[in-house]
Amino acid sequence: MKFTPTFRYKCVRFLFATVTAIFLFAGLVSAQTDVTKQMTVSGETGLKWVNTGITVVAGDTVRLDAKGEVDVGGSYGAHGPEGTTDFSEQPVGYYPLETKMRYGLAGRITQGSGRKFQVTQTWVYGEAKEIKVKRSGILWLTVNDDAPEGNVGEFTVTITIIKPAPKAKAKS
Repeated sequence: MKFTPTFRYKCVRFLFATVTAIFLFAGLVSAQTDVTKQMTVSGETGLKWVNTGITVVAGDTVRLDAKGEVDVGGSYGAHGPEGTTDFSEQPVGYYPLETKMRYGLAGRITQGSGRKFQVTQTWVYGEAKEIKVKRSGILWLTVNDDAPEGNVGEFTVTITIIKPAPKAKAKS
């Protein structure tokens, strides 16, 4: 006996194919969607880096827009997210990132977890507000201060992850 599709069968099959195509297309689109998140980085972070909860992929662009001020105490004063070079003569080895930009917002990307992680990229906000990710990993932020205990203030940071434009397929 030969099977002859009914109208109902054809409609169900068409509906199933359409729904499947929509889900596949939505998956492709969401993989390319930019991510934006706002968070606060306390002035007391220092060597205690803050996990943003954002995983970045090689080729992504990380854009930071930071506002606020952190008073680092004593004669060192209060500084915005750009930090300052006024105290860059201090000895190396104490700051979360060894750079001439001190007391501002700092970022890093790491691979791995727990005590076994590898830092793959670092930068300070005063030198770059936007970076291109070289190796995939987790995005972390902190205040670049060697003695953050007692600091007052915070940075409010808007993080935007810009996904690269999809590459056009070559025609055969």
